[in-house]
Amino acid sequence: MRKTIVTGIAVAAIALLGAAGCSDDSNEAPIATTTTSSASERVEGAISSVQATASSAVNTAREATQNAINSAIAAVPIGFESGTAELNAVSDVTIKAVAAAMKAGDSKIEIEAYATNSDEAAAELLADQRAQAVANALEAQGVDKGRISVDGTANPPEGVNVDQAEITVEDS
Repeated sequence: MRKTIVTGIAVAAIALLGAAGCSDDSNEAPIATTTTSSASERVEGAISSVQATASSAVNTAREATQNAINSAIAAVPIGFESGTAELNAVSDVTIKAVAAAMKAGDSKIEIEAYATNSDEAAAELLADQRAQAVANALEAQGVDKGRISVDGTANPPEGVNVDQAEITVEDS
């Protein structure tokens, strides 16, 4: 999908730059003009337009990936057996769906997992292990580990389900 977007942007850029570089070498007055901008101003305008289009396409791709991940997690949350870093039995379905969304683009993600314990260090260790377990499962499905970052949070605020992981697509 990203290759198609980039190809489309490149074609648009070439067309815009070609049009911006066109000039009439004759001494006759032009039939109609709407601006008196120089060729360099037209090229700068074309470049700016292409950059805006590329930025919009990247944001759209990132949002599409995040939406696909959110849908998968909403249907079947990535969960852990209580008090362990072991993924529960149904998490495999969501891991596969997240991996498929990741393979469709080149976005990077952050996996956040949680744990509670009166011993802060033990909670932090378990939370980190949980986040890494999700990363390992995604890597096993073919997602490049360079696109995954992990964060474990010990004793999160009220309302956070400590036996579930969250995944956020990072801004490029």
